[in-house]
Amino acid sequence: MVNQALLSSLTASLGPGAVLTGDAVHNRGTGWMSREAMQAAAIVRPRNTEEVSRVLHLCHEAAQSVVPHGGLTGLVEGARTREQDLVLSLELLNEIEEVDAAGLTMTVQSGVVLQTIQQRAAAAGLLFPLDLGARGSAQIGGLISTNAGGNRVIRYGMTRNLVLGLEAVLPDGTIVSSLYPIIKNNSGYDLKQLFIGSEGTLGIVTRAILRLFPQPRSHNAALIAVREFQHLPLLLRELSAGLGGTLSAFEVMWNEFYRLVTTPPAKQSPMLPQTFPYYVIADALGSDQQLDQERFEHVLTGAVEKGLAADCVVPPIPPLLRF
Repeated sequence: MVNQALLSSLTASLGPGAVLTGDAVHNRGTGWMSREAMQAAAIVRPRNTEEVSRVLHLCHEAAQSVVPHGGLTGLVEGARTREQDLVLSLELLNEIEEVDAAGLTMTVQSGVVLQTIQQRAAAAGLLFPLDLGARGSAQIGGLISTNAGGNRVIRYGMTRNLVLGLEAVLPDGTIVSSLYPIIKNNSGYDLKQLFIGSEGTLGIVTRAILRLFPQPRSHNAALIAVREFQHLPLLLRELSAGLGGTLSAFEVMWNEFYRLVTTPPAKQSPMLPQTFPYYVIADALGSDQQLDQERFEHVLTGAVEKGLAADCVVPPIPPLLRF
């Protein structure tokens, strides 16, 4: 168990409401893959980098184990805790500090939810391209610490490619800042790369400068049926070449999964027969809806004629899902 002296020091340092114990801990879940109640001695909720630094410094001096928590959307149970652990939750570090529309950057605290970042960027006519199913819960700090991929890796890369700078706190409370808002930067060691993908083992990310892009003006998508596994990489190459760099997503589904998500009680109905071994969702973002759609459909037709695609359908994209 966490000693009471440490809890008292944390409460005194952070103020009321920042340290949760008892039922306030056990009433919380542990993530998407588990319905178990959280087992931890306490949850500490700092509000800024300096408070994170004080928490880690005190825990370091007391030899107290700390497990960082973000949106708890990971599927590998990396946020699982024991009764003697202290949870450091980033949920209150949830401010978007700046949107630089000219410089195409956004400065955020690590507890900001991905969907909030996407919406704020869109309101400025910009795009933060990282996207995944947990967008409404996943926090940017966790996405950075796991180097999340998402749906648009083919065009925009992993999270690593979307972070220009960050600030992190080491286990002993030392603050490391590498908040540079520029892409072309060869000024020595790229310290941020040590923390991206390290899953909190080297330090806890508290702030980041994210790279934004102009909002696309066209969006086209297709569901493609494929008969042979070896056709999948060839189809990817065909679409990449034919779409001139606008291909943004290429997601493969096996037959079993396609049947699962298109058979009741699932809400979706199959747009293509459930008899093909593989299905691909292809997504392209461009600059001219009419021209890009014509090219998109032309490339799909060519893929079918070459035998790389067995069948395909181009569904209408609802306005709310266009970008």
